[in-house]
Amino acid sequence: MTSGGTTVDVTNFTDADLARLALSTRLRDLAEEFRVAVAAPDPDVPQRLWALLSGELPLLRDAIVHHVRAGGGSWEDVARLEGVDAEQARGRWEAVQAQRVADPAGAAAALDDWYMRHAQLEPLAQFRDPFSRLLSHHAPIPHECLICVKYKGGTLPAYGGTTAPPGGYLVADGMFRVGHGPTAYWPAGTLLIESYRHFLDFAEMDDAEAAAIGPLIRRFVGPLKEATGAPRVHVFSCMEGAEHFHTWLVPRVGDVPSGRGFIASPGYCTVPEAEATIARLRAALADRGDVR
Repeated sequence: MTSGGTTVDVTNFTDADLARLALSTRLRDLAEEFRVAVAAPDPDVPQRLWALLSGELPLLRDAIVHHVRAGGGSWEDVARLEGVDAEQARGRWEAVQAQRVADPAGAAAALDDWYMRHAQLEPLAQFRDPFSRLLSHHAPIPHECLICVKYKGGTLPAYGGTTAPPGGYLVADGMFRVGHGPTAYWPAGTLLIESYRHFLDFAEMDDAEAAAIGPLIRRFVGPLKEATGAPRVHVFSCMEGAEHFHTWLVPRVGDVPSGRGFIASPGYCTVPEAEATIARLRAALADRGDVR
C-alpha cells in the first residue's frame, strides 16, 4: 500500500508492528487532546482532562505492556516498569487482550502524515516516513526535496509552508513564487520566494533566473517596509531546510533583537495578521503603480 508517500506491505505486519501501531495511535490521540486543552477557554477543561486521564491511563499502560511483550520483552521487563515482581506483572496483564487498530496500513500512513505536519526542526523531520520506517518489511522512501514535495501535494512539516499562503501569491510567473511565509515561524509580512525549477543556489541559476531575482527582491523591499513599518527587511537564504532555491524577506518590526539575533528568533503571527499585512502590501505596490 502507498499512502501519503509511504509504502507499507499490508501482509507483513508482525505482532510487534501491531503493538507499536496501537500504542502510537493512542499517544497521538492523547497528544491532540492535550494540545487543544493548552489554550482552550472551555471552563470544563479540568474535568474533561481528569476524565480523559482516568480512562486513558490504564489503556495506555496496557498498550505499553503489549508493546514491550510483542517486541520480545519478558515479564521481568514489564515488572520493572511497574516496580513489582514478574509473577505480579504476569497476573496483572497476561489476560488483558492486546489492542489493535482496524486498518494497520492506513493507521501507519496517518501517523506518518500527523507526525510530519507537527514536526519542528528536529532530526525526525528529515524523514518522509517517520513512523512507518520503524515497521517490518517497510520499503524506504528515497529522499525528496521538501519544496518539490509541497507542490506535488505531499505531506511536509508545517515550517515548509503551504501551496495556499495567507493572502495568496503575489507572484507566480513560472520562474518564481512569492507568498507569505508559514505564520507559526515568521512575523507578519515575511515573504518566501521559491523557484519553480529545482536547483540549489545562485550558482545554479540560469541567465533568466539570475536576471530576475535581484529586481524581484528590490520590487518588494520598499513596499514591505511601508506595509509593516519595518526599519529593516532582512534578506535571508541558506538552502539548509530544503535543497531548493528559496529566499526569505523578513521585516524587523518592534522591540526585537536586530541582525543575527533577529534571524535566530524572528517571531510569529496569526493567519489573519498575515492576510492583513499582505493586503497592505498589495495596496503599497498599487500606490507605486505596480499592478502586475
